[in-house]
Amino acid sequence: MNTDLVSRTGLVPEQMIPQSSSTPSNALESTVEKVLVAVRPTNLADPLAGARDAEESLRDALRRTDVGSDGALAQAVACAEAACEHLRYCEWQEARLLLVAARGQLVRSHAGRS
Repeated sequence: MNTDLVSRTGLVPEQMIPQSSSTPSNALESTVEKVLVAVRPTNLADPLAGARDAEESLRDALRRTDVGSDGALAQAVACAEAACEHLRYCEWQEARLLLVAARGQLVRSHAGRS
């Protein structure tokens, strides 16, 4: 288990999803985590390229995610889509806030499936 990821996200080990289960919602969760790390001000040597890359990877994960009847997953997708719009205009704080909300909804979604 990657303890750096656990401490960075604030998730406890039981909330982490095994990387071996490769579903679209897990891919979305992984992408949200990566984008959260990528859009930290200290990681942005080229803010425009960083925003563009983050937005593209997030949109790709969103295209592969089927919400179905999962309300929490639908909320996570909505938050991630809104974050994409903020990334388009390099609005980092707003995008990060929405990505954190998406991460919380993804945790709720996983708890509902257990």
